[in-house]
Amino acid sequence: MASTGLNPRQRDDALAGVSAVKVFKPSNESVSEARAFTRHALAGLFSADTIEDIVVCVSELATNAIQHGTPRDGSFQLAIQVERFNVRVECHDPVRKRPKLRAPSAVDEGGRGLFLVEALTSRWGVGSRPFGKFVWFEFDDVTELTQHDRVARA
Repeated sequence: MASTGLNPRQRDDALAGVSAVKVFKPSNESVSEARAFTRHALAGLFSADTIEDIVVCVSELATNAIQHGTPRDGSFQLAIQVERFNVRVECHDPVRKRPKLRAPSAVDEGGRGLFLVEALTSRWGVGSRPFGKFVWFEFDDVTELTQHDRVARA
């Protein structure tokens, strides 16, 4: 994982309000771009395991936005907000239809994304906006230190 080179005090100050926003086109490549964007936005702030849990959830929301929430000529937006040790991610798209947890059978190829989001996050939900919706999730009390911080504090 790339490190920002922040010392522990700088890291604590940085966690006071990191935010990142990016707009994506509805293509399969956008899912990997959203994962890379998330890794870059959170690099050096949390452990690799925590970042990868967040990336899994971002991947699910981006996939849903592409498959169910964004016309081919449209776009979706990913917003990441860090406040101290809490992370909130929102995925905005132009379709008002709300996602629902499904009960997929053992042979279904899809339908498990929101179960992963529910299992990994502190909470998740859906909000309305004038032209569409946003699906969000939050991770609370994300306190794992990066390897860089462990070495710096030793």
